[in-house]
Amino acid sequence: PPETIMQTAYVCYDMQKLRILEDLFSQSRPQRVIIFSSSKMKVKELASTLKRMKFNVAAMHSDLEQSQREEVMKEFKNGRIDILVATDVVSRGIDINDIKLVINFDIPHDPEDYVHRIGRTARGTNGEGLAITFISTEEQFQFKRIEEFLDKEVYKIPVDSKFGETPLYEPEKYSNMRRGRGRPRKDGGKGKSNSRLGGNNDQRRRGRPRKEA
Repeated sequence: PPETIMQTAYVCYDMQKLRILEDLFSQSRPQRVIIFSSSKMKVKELASTLKRMKFNVAAMHSDLEQSQREEVMKEFKNGRIDILVATDVVSRGIDINDIKLVINFDIPHDPEDYVHRIGRTARGTNGEGLAITFISTEEQFQFKRIEEFLDKEVYKIPVDSKFGETPLYEPEKYSNMRRGRGRPRKDGGKGKSNSRLGGNNDQRRRGRPRKEA
């Protein structure tokens, strides 16, 4: 990815991701933002949740007809949609200028997909962009593979103490995790939740989601 993309990350527990995201958007109104997730179900749920929070958002995934995708992209390109929540179906081949921020709500399965995702930003006239990645405990080793692929360490933003305890970045410690098994039962102090938005464990127990075309 271009050096003009500022790459950052939050190391957190699954159930803290949505709270940190909401806090980010409360500090600065989101505009021209793409949020990537690795499953259609997560994309649909996240888009629905953000709509309930009164954000101007749309979802993009392979369940949509081609005409629907084109309409969503047109609305996003014209600025009538502020946030696009998408699977990797739009990480390649979409050339929209002035994307201000790309967020990886969860880690892509392939390091090259990470590069394609964050490459959606830094395409405007000033050539600058920001990429933020949320890293849960079971995703740490996966993200370390991305850093090795990039041959650089991505800056980890300290998480505000108001979100509760957060894990250390120790990817080797979590290298033996298998898709949500053995994950420390931490929720950032908010208790249990039935929502799948907090993490990938529901998806991962069924096996790795197929990559969308």
